[in-house]
Amino acid sequence: MPMRGLLTPMASKRNSQPQTLSFSELTIWKTKLPDIQFAVLPPCNDRPNPLATEGRIYVSVFSPGAICVLERADGRLIWRRELPKFGHSSVYLEDRRLFANTANTLIAMDPDSGEILWSFSPYGREGESIYSSPSGREGRVYIGDRMGWLHCLDAASGKSIWKRHTNKTKNCSVNSTPVLINDLVIVSTNAKTALAFEALSGKLVWQQKLNAPSVFGPLVHRGSVLAVANSLYVLDPTTGKVRRRFSWHDRKADLAVTTPYSIVLTFRPDLSRANLPSDKAAAERIAAQDVEFSTMILVSNSGVQRTKQFVAFCPHFRYAPTTRLLYMSHLGGVDVFHPTTGRLLWQLKTTEDTNGGVGAVDTRDNKLYVLTGDGTVHALRHPAQV
Repeated sequence: MPMRGLLTPMASKRNSQPQTLSFSELTIWKTKLPDIQFAVLPPCNDRPNPLATEGRIYVSVFSPGAICVLERADGRLIWRRELPKFGHSSVYLEDRRLFANTANTLIAMDPDSGEILWSFSPYGREGESIYSSPSGREGRVYIGDRMGWLHCLDAASGKSIWKRHTNKTKNCSVNSTPVLINDLVIVSTNAKTALAFEALSGKLVWQQKLNAPSVFGPLVHRGSVLAVANSLYVLDPTTGKVRRRFSWHDRKADLAVTTPYSIVLTFRPDLSRANLPSDKAAAERIAAQDVEFSTMILVSNSGVQRTKQFVAFCPHFRYAPTTRLLYMSHLGGVDVFHPTTGRLLWQLKTTEDTNGGVGAVDTRDNKLYVLTGDGTVHALRHPAQV
């Protein structure tokens, strides 16, 4: 029995085998963005690129850096704003302001016109000083930097309200995306810590040690905060105490996605194959025998774990509340999974060279919105509509 609201075609009810479809079979419209070298930067959080709203599609382009806005109905380009250097992995829309990143600057824009309202560069416009993504609430915006600082800015003007140094270690970067919960702003750091500050004052509330640098997330899951290091930490957002910790021996957690039913994790690639024999023929024989399996773990709310293997290059996951399904973007397209069992439902294959990337998808009104590395935005019918 499928979950209520889950998009499952009749064929999948009769047959557990996944259905394979091409982008061309599902296309409603597609738009090639202008002046693209490479569009997709792998995500550092669970935000989509492109971002679909009621009437618009917002796209962050990696190279050359740009923000593009399209009509959601037909893919018509409304405006394009060039960014200095490279664009971030996603945009962020909050309180009628569109926030975009480069490697050293946070930019606030008018989402209707692309007009730049203000910009924030804590160390100037040279180098790479910001890998963090912004989060905002109640007229404030929070973002980390690679010098270990967490900044609180006025959302209307970009002026600094407060900033706090999170650590003094050599690898001090705050590359994570701040989480706002219970009047706190929570970040994880490369210094193997997660920290919470009062959102209004910046006062340090708690600090929790982790067993490795933490770049992806944090994430909110059923009243807890998830910090992804080598292990997965389930933290009390008020105190920072560890409620649960999941570890997998020699495997190191890489990315995580939260759903109402489970936490989904993937692991860092096994680089042991880098130690292949120096003899070319012998190395090729060994490589040909190894299938490039990746592993995802689905941890249910009760703690029960399911392990699923898949074959994909550069995978990243996103859960879509609108369809209650789990989407994996990878170099060859998008795979769609059941978020509780991990069963593969559909494989959506690209039909053209994508220039090596597919962004984290967004869904709206039973449609999929996908950005490929060549700078093409695809509006696809969801497989349940076929």
